Amino acid sequence: MFGWVLRGLVVLFLAPSMVSASSSSCNRAREMVQDLAAQPRVSPEDHRALLDQLGTARELCPTLGEIWRLSHCSALALGDAAKAELYRKRANLYGIHPLHCAGSDPPKPKVGPVRRKHALVVGIGTFLDSSIQPLRYTAKDAEDFARFLVEEARFSSGSVTLLTDAEATRKNILGALQQLILGSREDDLVVIYLSSHGSPYQESQGLRGVGYFVTYDTSLDNIWVDAVEYQDLAEKVALLPARRVVTFLDSCFSGQALSEGAKQLVVEGTGVDEGTARRFLSGEGTYVVTSSRADEISWESDELGNSYFTHFLIESLRGPEPPTLREAFAQLSDRVQRAVIRDKGVAQRPELQPRDAPGDLRLGVVPTIFD
Repeated sequence: MFGWVLRGLVVLFLAPSMVSASSSSCNRAREMVQDLAAQPRVSPEDHRALLDQLGTARELCPTLGEIWRLSHCSALALGDAAKAELYRKRANLYGIHPLHCAGSDPPKPKVGPVRRKHALVVGIGTFLDSSIQPLRYTAKDAEDFARFLVEEARFSSGSVTLLTDAEATRKNILGALQQLILGSREDDLVVIYLSSHGSPYQESQGLRGVGYFVTYDTSLDNIWVDAVEYQDLAEKVALLPARRVVTFLDSCFSGQALSEGAKQLVVEGTGVDEGTARRFLSGEGTYVVTSSRADEISWESDELGNSYFTHFLIESLRGPEPPTLREAFAQLSDRVQRAVIRDKGVAQRPELQPRDAPGDLRLGVVPTIFD
């Protein structure tokens, strides 16, 4: 089983999908899925045969959610919980909510105490490419957030990976994420924090995807290769076995003018939109918090010595009794909006996805294993 999962990881890390859901190969996959869905599936042999045939469809169009739903249901029928869970997350990632398997609805998994807690914290303020505007407090934001997790939120120091500036290369970020995928379990809690410039989808420059997270070694002339594509990053986050995952994105993109203290690049575009943010949701217990809406700038503050978002994120998560994520977000959103409109005269409105989820997760909960 480990070998099968590892082979899947290698494929996803080294050869991200370049297939559009509207391509001819996806049209062929849809036709296959329609035919396969109509076939009776009664015996274990039926489900094994279906999984084999769906393998071809997955290669043709890995972004077609219905393929992963059928794969999930057959794996579930065969009693292969590990594969069923992986297929479920992929189906969720590509828009199938909720999953329904004909003839049976699997019981809702019980979420027990948090076993271990893990975090990947990334902050980049200086860049190899001198044409990328430096950010004053991004690395400090990451350092302060990592320190908060260890000193106040009950994360062990060995469970928090901190990458700042020159350490935060594309290779190191993806390598650290891969270690999280291989090292976490279903009953763990994983926190991912990313703070840097963000670059949007730019059709005029031939850049595909939904935007890019700018790493230390990104070149503006070669964003497609050097940066981390948000869609690719979300697909990797969806591979985390942990049922509790919270992603914080303190990055945005807006406008051509280099407004002092604003997290932006030097080409026109927009920030992390709702569609991009929702790609990080792989099922119940997963959340993503962005520092602003798509058309807004995320600001830094000389007075606070942090970005507004990170400063008030830490403040909102503090307390003798750890607040729920939704409670903390309500305070965070209110404080950021008030401070930025007062100091900058513009709007910056953090977003929590999914909006209708309970958000009852507590980042500061005591894990059953602390090492």
